Amino acid sequence: MATVVAPVARSRSNVKLVSFLVFGLVTVFVTYMKNARILDPTSEIAQHFAPVKLYLFLHAFFASLALLLGAFQFSNRLRARYLTVHRVFGYIYVVGVFVSTPFTIPIARRVDSLSLTAASVVQSLGWMFTTAVALYCVRRGNIAQHRRWMFRSYPFAMVFTVARVIVPIPPIFRLGLTGIEMVVWSTIAAAAFLPSFFLDWRAIAARPAQKAVATE
Repeated sequence: MATVVAPVARSRSNVKLVSFLVFGLVTVFVTYMKNARILDPTSEIAQHFAPVKLYLFLHAFFASLALLLGAFQFSNRLRARYLTVHRVFGYIYVVGVFVSTPFTIPIARRVDSLSLTAASVVQSLGWMFTTAVALYCVRRGNIAQHRRWMFRSYPFAMVFTVARVIVPIPPIFRLGLTGIEMVVWSTIAAAAFLPSFFLDWRAIAARPAQKAVATE
């Protein structure tokens, strides 16, 4: 049995590692493409966000910290070999979430879209709520539920990258602000519902046990 389980576990671990590496590279790429001139005071984007520049940098720093360290929380090897590091990264992730999210509201208001401001509020509340439940579970010693709620928390952080990958698709990009609103709300909805499906898909797909027929 051990000879069968070990290669399967190793294969899953490699797939997870590659997935997070690809996601990390994509995140760096879309961040650069979107904000390449944010530090240039003469650029249009820098001037647009100048009134909330401090909020923007605080949000970017702490959200990036949470996005980076949150990925390490899914490493079984790190958790098994370096539990203290896993815990430290986890608490830094929590701090990153709760410090970064309040700043999204004044930043979103600079987009001049009430719909995107509302989306930022919903995403922030979802990210904080799922993270708070994950923290509560681990503090209570309920590790199984802690892992499940961390799996629900991180997708709210992934909205940042996923939305920016989808928006430049030509048919969506041509819709302008409407297209952006559609993508942002859709990715937030996916972050809210898809994790629960993936966590329970085996139970959903399983056939119910047939009831034994009573015999006299």
